[in-house]
Formats: sequence, C-alpha cells, structure tokens
Amino acid sequence: MNLRRKIIKWAIVILIIVVSGGAILNSILSKRINRDFIVELLESEKNIRVDVMEVTPSVISGRINLEEVLIGPRDADSDNGVLVSERIKPSPSKTSLAIKKLSLKINLLDYVFGKLSIRSLIVEDLNLSYSINEDGDHSLDPLMDPPKYIKGKTNPEYERKKKLRELAKLRRKQKSDQGENLENSFNASEFPMPTTLNELIIKGSRVEIELEKNGNNVYFTEIEGGVTELDVDPNNLKDHNSAFLKLSSNLKVTGPDSKPEYANFDLKASGSIQPFDYPTGFLNPDLVTDLTVLKGSRILSLPIATKLASTLDQLEKAGLDMSVIDDVLVVGNDATFSLGLRNYVIRAVNPLPVIINGNELLIDQGSWLNTANDEHLINASFTFSEEISNSTYQKSNEYLSEIVGKGVASAVSELLLTPVTKNGKIHIPFVSSGDFNRPKVRPSVVLKDMADAVKEGLKKDPLSILKGILDR
Repeated sequence: MNLRRKIIKWAIVILIIVVSGGAILNSILSKRINRDFIVELLESEKNIRVDVMEVTPSVISGRINLEEVLIGPRDADSDNGVLVSERIKPSPSKTSLAIKKLSLKINLLDYVFGKLSIRSLIVEDLNLSYSINEDGDHSLDPLMDPPKYIKGKTNPEYERKKKLRELAKLRRKQKSDQGENLENSFNASEFPMPTTLNELIIKGSRVEIELEKNGNNVYFTEIEGGVTELDVDPNNLKDHNSAFLKLSSNLKVTGPDSKPEYANFDLKASGSIQPFDYPTGFLNPDLVTDLTVLKGSRILSLPIATKLASTLDQLEKAGLDMSVIDDVLVVGNDATFSLGLRNYVIRAVNPLPVIINGNELLIDQGSWLNTANDEHLINASFTFSEEISNSTYQKSNEYLSEIVGKGVASAVSELLLTPVTKNGKIHIPFVSSGDFNRPKVRPSVVLKDMADAVKEGLKKDPLSILKGILDR
C-alpha cells in the first residue's frame, strides 16, 4: 500500500510540475509571441508592411491565432521597425491582403527536430486585391522583394537577394521569348525546412484582380476549400513536392468600375498538383488542374460569339437562328475539363465540351488565352441542337422556294448547308485570335455566298427554274 501511495504521490507531483512548467512556459512565450514579434518576423523577410490587431498563442496546443491581419506595400514605419502601437495608419492601396482570422497549428516536437509539420492552417475572410499589366507583371511582385531596411538599418542580405530576384526575372523574360515561361516570385528554397501541411482551409474569401490593359476586373468570391497533404522538401523536390487542391468559387468578369458584367461562373477545382518546378525550385510554371463549370453559369457578353454570328449572315438569311449565339449564354450542365496555367496563360489540356443554350461548344485541345493582355488563339466548333438544325433545313427550303422556286430550292439549300452539316446537325468550326475583346473570327470551312449557291443550283438543273416560275 505504501508503494502504491508513493507512486500516486509522485505521479501527482510530476503532473503538477509538468502542468506548472507548461503554464509558466506558455506564459513566457505568450508574452514573447505578440503582435510586434509576428510583424518583425514577416517584415524582416519581405518588402511589406504588416498590421495585426491581435495575437493569441498557445504553446501547449501548438496553436497561434491572428486576427485582423493586413499586408500591403512597405512604408517608413516598416523600414524603421516602429512598434505596432506607435504606427500611423497604412496608406490606402489597391494592392493588399487582408485576413479577418488566421489559425495556425504546428507539431512542436517536429519543429524542435528541424521539420515544420503544420497540422492545420485555417484562413477566414481573406481579401486579396492586385493588378496585372499587359506584360503579365503583377503589383504583388514588389512585395516579394527583400526589404532594403530592417529596423532602420540596411539589410545585409538585400543586395544578394535582390540580385537573385532580378536574375530570376530576367531569366523568366528570356524563357518567355522561347515559350518556356517561368514564374520566379517564390522559390522552394525559401522554405526554412522540410514542410508538411495536413490541411489549409479557406473560408468565405475573395480575390479581386484588375487587368490594367482594358480596365476589366476579375472577381473570385465565396471561395471555400483549401489544400491538403502538402509535402515540400526544398532539398528533395523530386520525392517531396505534392499537394491536393480542392476549391469552389464564383467567378465574375466585369468592365471598368464593375460595369457591365461579362460573365458569371460557379466553379469547382480539384486534383493533385506539384507546387514547384523540380529542376529549378521555382513555383511550377505549368499547373494543371481539373475545373468544373457548374450548370446555370452565364456569359452575358462574349465578343467571339458576336463576331462569329456576324460571319454567318448568309446562313441566317437561309433560316439559321443566331439568337442562341448572340443572346445570354447559359451553361446547360456541369462541365469538367483540365486546364493548364502558365504565367497567366490558360490553355486547354484536353478538348473542352460545354452545352450552352442547348447547343454544344467544343474548344479544341491546345487553345489558349493570356489573361494579362487578352491575346488568344482558340480553335473551336459550335454545333446547333437537333431542334434548331431541323428548323433551319425547313426554313431554308421555304425561303429559297420563294426566291428560286421549289425545284431549285433543295439544290441551293444543299450547297449552302452541306459544308456546315455534321451528323445531321448544323456544325460551325471556327478560329478566333488576337485581342479577346476585339477578336478576329473566321469559320474554318468555306461558306457559300447565297448568290453563288443559287447560280450553282441552277446549273445543276436549269429546267427547274422554268418549273419554279410556273409553280408560282
């Protein structure tokens, strides 16, 4: 009994010591890990100003909570390391990252042994805004530079890191000329140690992008989802360079000052990705992911469709209903396809079929759009529904019968519609290139002029013209 009591007694004593020690350590580190500590940590690495309203660390649980985080362009207070409580308010900026609440939980034991194991990173109400010029350079890029001054003194690492960044940018532009663009704003070597992330959860977030060339705006809102299973080892990217992405969002494209609205999509993205380029360590220049455009998504203004419709006036005269192209385009069912992203250039990894207003738009593999300067090259086809196609054939015969008579109408109709008929439906293959807002669009097949079709039809059966006249 005495031995049992002693064991219980010492167990209680040890527990009290551990709890007391943990509480004392938690109290000490909680005072150390405060707003000024977080701000100094971030501002000593990047050319940014950081504001944090509240920091709540817990050493025992390995969790740090941040509230009201604002990151923007660097200013004098950042250069001089002014305490958070003594700083003036940051100047308004179109380039900023605001987070209402951020919660980080790490494995402290792994950290002690030189590995950063992030159990969870939860980001709530993130708002990111920036702009992109026509060369693809974005306003976030200067924020990724090393700071020139830290606490009022010249950063001894500034020249070296700045030179590396400039060389990386030059290398990117040289590669761009060769069609091998690289994004060098961040490198895996900037990870301080091998890093794993169980989950990154994003809730209720928003991204706003201004395209400087035309003043259009791209809004990603209602962003939900995140990244799981992140595994990055800067010293062994060959075997440790993966993550799983799963996101949903609403995408809206508008003109300057948010008017007019051009498109409104509900999107889902998912799939495994490689965050970094294995040979160079820079952000992967060719991310590929599966994207789903949800049923009911709308395109309110599509210059390509309007331009295509204008090239089909002869078919419209013959009875083809062009309103399904010129009107609001509504996605008829969920459409999933693979897209590649390389330095703001989106490309179709596989053919992209989408049902729009009951008709099929098929964008060919390899088609691309540069979202920075609106340059594009799209090979595609538009297949009208069976209902519209049958109606066109009927209207064509009726219309041509009034012009050339019933005897010639079928021959002329055949000459007009055969080049654009596939599997019994009206099928228009086309190519679009140049500026997306002022595209050059042409059908990929030779369309017959109405007058030429009539002449050829009469040559096939010259006696039919007389019969047609007598019939009338």
